[in-house]
Amino acid sequence: MTLRPKVSCEICSLDKKAILHRHHIIPRTDPRSTNSDANLAILCPNCHSCVHTGEIIIIGLYNTTDGLQLMWFKKGEDPPIPKEFWRVKDNSLVIMLGGDEDDCPDNQL
Repeated sequence: MTLRPKVSCEICSLDKKAILHRHHIIPRTDPRSTNSDANLAILCPNCHSCVHTGEIIIIGLYNTTDGLQLMWFKKGEDPPIPKEFWRVKDNSLVIMLGGDEDDCPDNQL
């Protein structure tokens, strides 16, 4: 997996590197959580706060034609990809959205 540039917020594109935060996509309290690039989103303080309040839901990192991209959506909007393809299974923020426990295959995160 290629590392992503960490010079701007992956949600709003704010480019003030000095204030950016690292957010664990799978929360640190989850035993599956790591400090690897694949589990870290780079966010500005405002977007980071919105993720923790549930206003922004992070699905995970996906390979796209533009390289690795953070997939996310705002509460009340349709997700950019169907839930069965989400990589983060049993994430507390994802569980808040409802749905069945078996929405993702067992071999997914």
